[in-house]
Amino acid sequence: MSLLSENIIACRDCDLLQRISVLPDGATAQCRRCGHKLAYSKPDSLDRTLALAVAAAIALIVANVAPLMGLSVSGRQSSTTIVGGAREMWLQGQEMGALIVLFCTVVAPAVHIGIMLTVLVAVRRSPPPYWVGTLMRWSNWYQSWAMVEVMMLGLLVALIKIAELATVNPGVGMFAAGLLVALATAMTVSFDPNEVWKRVEWFNGEKPPVLESSHNTMPVKNASTGANLPTGMEMGLVSCECCGLLSKPRDLHEPGQCPRCGEELAVRRHNAIQRTWALIIAALICYIPANVLPVMVSKTLVSTAEDDTIMSGVVLLYKTGSWHLALIVLIASVVIPLAKIGALAYLLVTVQRHSFQGQQDRLRLYRLVEFVGRWSMLDVFVVTFTVALIQLEPLMSIKPGAGVLFFAAVVILTMIAAEQFDPRLIWDSNNEQGGHND
Repeated sequence: MSLLSENIIACRDCDLLQRISVLPDGATAQCRRCGHKLAYSKPDSLDRTLALAVAAAIALIVANVAPLMGLSVSGRQSSTTIVGGAREMWLQGQEMGALIVLFCTVVAPAVHIGIMLTVLVAVRRSPPPYWVGTLMRWSNWYQSWAMVEVMMLGLLVALIKIAELATVNPGVGMFAAGLLVALATAMTVSFDPNEVWKRVEWFNGEKPPVLESSHNTMPVKNASTGANLPTGMEMGLVSCECCGLLSKPRDLHEPGQCPRCGEELAVRRHNAIQRTWALIIAALICYIPANVLPVMVSKTLVSTAEDDTIMSGVVLLYKTGSWHLALIVLIASVVIPLAKIGALAYLLVTVQRHSFQGQQDRLRLYRLVEFVGRWSMLDVFVVTFTVALIQLEPLMSIKPGAGVLFFAAVVILTMIAAEQFDPRLIWDSNNEQGGHND
């Protein structure tokens, strides 16, 4: 295996080969064809991110130890923490739902922040330990499943719903969780992973040779639009989806591992179309019981058990005057999951038909599906913390319904489907049409 000059990279969204020059502070380089951010220059990135990661770790501890909010009704009081919400779901017979909530709100954020702290301290050594690259690979995955910001919105919706039944007081944990959301966002914005990849020890222990300069010379016709520029696949090159390193393997069908970070290389994600189809079909099957079955079962001293579906929760929020939250829940819990399934199906059909029309629009649609996917978990968190707080028998109690597990399955399946789909397939048909561009 050999390498190209490190200033030549392939866009992760469309595979277009491009040269990246030295960027001034604060500048960003975008793909000429699809607009994907290829590189950026962030001064003092590692020091700033380390400070934010330390602050985020402290906020995470407080958010998990202090009560999120407390409830008071007729002299009876209750409160809950993040872990307490997952624990109550477990006690109510929703073990899988409890594990999902615990992973997305505690485990994934804690592991992500812990990895960032470890990496940012380790890269101060010269050379950094060999395992830094492995931790960077893990960090990307855990970050995608950390959903503290979605949990915060779920807490707000739960607070509004419960306020109709009892007095609710936000706790220290809620403010700490809000601070954690801000710090985690700032940490992501300030971090430049390329600064780490420049310093890490290579996975195979030795940097492969760089190809001769003739291989590093690419045709640059109509560089402003990317037309007629070669792609990595056309040139027999493979780009690592983790660290972005561009290399030329001896066998494109079995390119092996990235020599820098150890990630398994592939010209295109293996069986991306088949896997995405299977996942969205499974999500569509789960979508029906998720909306038909109750997500909560409420019971009071003066009434029998009452089933609440997602739509009945939306109606309740609207009737109590919280129309804006009702709209948020409707969009996040009903519209978005079905729209994601439809959008991914549309992308798959157009890829399989080798369509080269509207590629920019289709890529924007895919990015939108990736961005909004996590927000559909909103209703799971609403149910979790409503159930955790309202356990005041015999006055009132709320239990999770069967629908919440199906709903969580829809969200998880569509998120994994979006990860399995390879956006570069959108542009491959473009290459088959002899370089025709939108």
